Order: sequence, then structure tokens, then C-alpha cells
Amino acid sequence: MTTQTSHRHITTDHDEIRRWARAHHGAPARMANTAAAGSAGALRIDVPGHGTAGLEHISWHEWFTAFDGQSLALCYPGPHIHGGPSAWFELVHRDVGDGDSVHSLP
Repeated sequence: MTTQTSHRHITTDHDEIRRWARAHHGAPARMANTAAAGSAGALRIDVPGHGTAGLEHISWHEWFTAFDGQSLALCYPGPHIHGGPSAWFELVHRDVGDGDSVHSLP
């Protein structure tokens, strides 16, 4: 699924997410100490310069298993936004119609 809303690009496509992360030198991660039994914890993409303390890198396989299991999507600005490609992103619930943001990262 890929949609464009208000200059935001929203996708669940694993290859597209990997490409976006690679373009921003990002790595799959989760907040350390948030994984309970049977849970991957609070997912993040570790992007240099957008420091979130306490991140633990995980494999893409583990990240996407949790990403799909939590019904998340990656939301990022379209490349035509003033200022060019941005490392800003959010992990949002796939039902973005309700506007609820699962994880909001600067």
C-alpha cells in the first residue's frame, strides 16, 4: 500500500521502506527494554543526527515482522517538499484515516 496525503507519502512496502532508510543512512531498531515476551517492542528507524537514546539495532526481518504485526506504515514527506528529501518520518497505524499516530519521531 502506498498513498500520498497532504504532501506525505505513506507506505507499507518493505522494499520502499528499506530504500528510504538506506537513503537516510537509517537502520532498523527498537527502544531498548521495551520488548516483552512475544513482542518486538517500540519500533524505530535509527537515523544518524536524529538521536534517540536507548535504541537497540535489530534485523530487518525482525523489524518487518513486528511492523506488520503492529499494522504500521511509514509516513514521510514527498521529495518535492521545500528543502528536498527529509529524514523526518513517522511510524503510523495503517488506518491513517483516523489521524492517530502510533510513533511520532522528529
